[in-house]
Amino acid sequence: MKKIKKLLLLISILLITNITVFAASGFEAIINVPLGLSIGIPTGTYDGVDVLKSKVGFDSGVTAQLGFMLGLGKIGISILGELGYSYDSYRTYMSSGINENNKLETYPSIYTHSFQIGLLPKINIGDFSIGIGAGVKIPVSAVSEVKTDTTILGIKNSNTSNIKLNRNNIENSFARNVIPYMKLTFDYSFFFSSKIALNLGAYLGYDFGLANKSPIDNEYTGIDSFDIGLQLGLRFAPRL
Repeated sequence: MKKIKKLLLLISILLITNITVFAASGFEAIINVPLGLSIGIPTGTYDGVDVLKSKVGFDSGVTAQLGFMLGLGKIGISILGELGYSYDSYRTYMSSGINENNKLETYPSIYTHSFQIGLLPKINIGDFSIGIGAGVKIPVSAVSEVKTDTTILGIKNSNTSNIKLNRNNIENSFARNVIPYMKLTFDYSFFFSSKIALNLGAYLGYDFGLANKSPIDNEYTGIDSFDIGLQLGLRFAPRL
């Protein structure tokens, strides 16, 4: 009888401990607005180009992160799916020529409006969280812009062309017509109640931009981007 009582007491302790540990587990949702800078990174082989440089652009969007948080005391693990809209810019600079009086300078840029889908696991330590995510951006429309500065005998002429692209145009114009991405996020939650918080954070990301196969070495030639910025969100989740 004593052994049975001890067994029941042990089971009760384990149940109470588990209920306490997992009390903060539950559904999690975040509405997130990122704003940041995009540093264009030319990739592949560009024949006949003497100078190839990055240019800075602007990124923004709105995403919904939905999933489940498993609470383990003051530490929680969140598995979140990510859906939303993303505006991205991919900009670079290239030039070639004999000297400053005779050269060709080109500023290619692509601006995309994309449907974004991905996965963003997070580790929560108290009110602070770190996320490592990946996914794909599917451009539904874009603008391809090329500014050209031609200098001949010291006289410069400038020209800018803009081409609007829909999804069909993008599929027909690029061999890689979706944009895989990776990102690292840092957030701090300011809770108004036990389940509602304002998120303030930052992010680092990398986009593998639209690209075509180079006829020179069969590599993809395009413009990737390194992204850095801030993000503001409204979070619905149990507080650890």
